[in-house]
Amino acid sequence: MIAFYFFFSLIVLSQAATLIRFADAHAVAICFWRLLFATVLLLPLMRGKWREYARLSKSDWWHMLGSGVMLYIHFYFFFRSVQETTVANASILFSLNPVFIALGAWLFFRERLHFHLWLALALGILGVGVLFAETLQFRPEYWSGDLWGLVTAICFSVYILTGKHLRQKISNIPYAFCIYAQTAVYALLTAQVANIELSGYTTQTWWAFLGLAIFPTLLGHALFTHCLNFLDVNFMSCMTLIEPLLAAIVAYYLFAEPFTPWAAVAFLLTVASVLALYWPSLWSKYSSRQL
Repeated sequence: MIAFYFFFSLIVLSQAATLIRFADAHAVAICFWRLLFATVLLLPLMRGKWREYARLSKSDWWHMLGSGVMLYIHFYFFFRSVQETTVANASILFSLNPVFIALGAWLFFRERLHFHLWLALALGILGVGVLFAETLQFRPEYWSGDLWGLVTAICFSVYILTGKHLRQKISNIPYAFCIYAQTAVYALLTAQVANIELSGYTTQTWWAFLGLAIFPTLLGHALFTHCLNFLDVNFMSCMTLIEPLLAAIVAYYLFAEPFTPWAAVAFLLTVASVLALYWPSLWSKYSSRQL
């Protein structure tokens, strides 16, 4: 049953880009309604958990603020990426975030930098180069979307690193509730300042907003987090590499987006990059079980 939960979580997480394509709205509006709906849906689960916020110090609240800002920036650029390039390209570029997280852990938390991290970075950069080479030479209209895809992977990595120690002080639900709520507020403020319309959308767009809140935001992340208690985290991190492929398959049938040979090469390089990052840990666990 745990295996079913895990693979189901990967499927719904991979379809965030697909749902964004069904939302005919500005990136800020998508971010606002997705996070507002997610916050409201989490509210009943906050019963008895409000007191956990009392454990946080002033410094912790600054980290919480920083996490929310980075998550908002991540969502904004991810939505723009999906709107301005192919689903495959956006998903592949975002899947590089484990490599950026490892690099950030070395820079900010002084975690040891091993050869496999350098190899992962080299393969990841090569994969990005392949995608950008295709964009610049053959698909100039996708250049900005690919750039946003790279930015969103970096922003998501900073979000994870910023909130790293907060997850040790409060549980997942109050952390997610606070992060989602403040991210919705940032989107609302941006919409007011930039005069972005937040209403008047089609029924399809409203369903897309709700679907984004229920499936990838809540259901996908909730099941993925639940599986962390039963499955090896390194194995799970590597398995998330199938998300771009799942997203590309659905986009091929729904939007007639081809999975180009260059995208296939970039996907394989990205897979190799993250495998290089986690392989030593996976191999040591496998070897210990054999003994």
